[in-house]
Amino acid sequence: MKCEIEIDDKGEFSGTVPAELTTILDRLKATAHGEGFGKGSQKAAEEAKQQIADAIKAEKLKLEAQMPLEKAKWDDIDATNKLLKTQLETTIAESRKRLTEREEAHATELTQRIEATKKRDEKIRALVNASLKAYAAQAGARDESLSELEVILQHRIGYDDFMEPYVKAEDGTPAKTTAGNPLPLDAFVKQYLDNHPHHKAPSKSVGGGARGGASVRSTVSPSTPDAARLRIEQGDRSPDAINDLFLATRNKKAS
Repeated sequence: MKCEIEIDDKGEFSGTVPAELTTILDRLKATAHGEGFGKGSQKAAEEAKQQIADAIKAEKLKLEAQMPLEKAKWDDIDATNKLLKTQLETTIAESRKRLTEREEAHATELTQRIEATKKRDEKIRALVNASLKAYAAQAGARDESLSELEVILQHRIGYDDFMEPYVKAEDGTPAKTTAGNPLPLDAFVKQYLDNHPHHKAPSKSVGGGARGGASVRSTVSPSTPDAARLRIEQGDRSPDAINDLFLATRNKKAS
């Protein structure tokens, strides 16, 4: 096919362009546009990739620049934590030491208090026993019976929470007078000697006021020493049992 076209001074077609030529030109434009677009997209992708690489590099440089500061900050935090840990351990150790010292001081104080209380109680018991012995002497007890009476009588003496002595009844409760009052120690000792006259010293008056000038003697009939001793060994620690053994032993020696 052969056709003629005219082009003006501006380089543009003059007149009517044949349809065949228009078709060819359109195809050339589309091909050129596609190639240009493809080249533009590749260039844009390469530029974007470079921008991303540059941004990553910039952030990396920024992080590397900040690393000494971050390291210093974390080193400071670590040093502070170590200091706090040391202070805490020291505080705990000192607290335990003070607690141990307080416990030891309290234990020592408690032991001393117990020992002091024990000594006080022993002193009070000794004074009460001495009083019982003195009351027995005042009530007319024989000198040779005083030590034994001190042992016998103290078993009938109890002590309250304030270490105040009182006379115990047979059931262990505080003994009372007929008026319902606590039985005094001196009255108890006199009463005991009246019930156990073999502990009393003999009367100095001849005849002792008995009819026909006869001396008054105890009518108590003690058991044999073996029987009295067996009674105590079987668990009877009452004052009567002890007196029974004393009287039986004394009578045996006298015979």
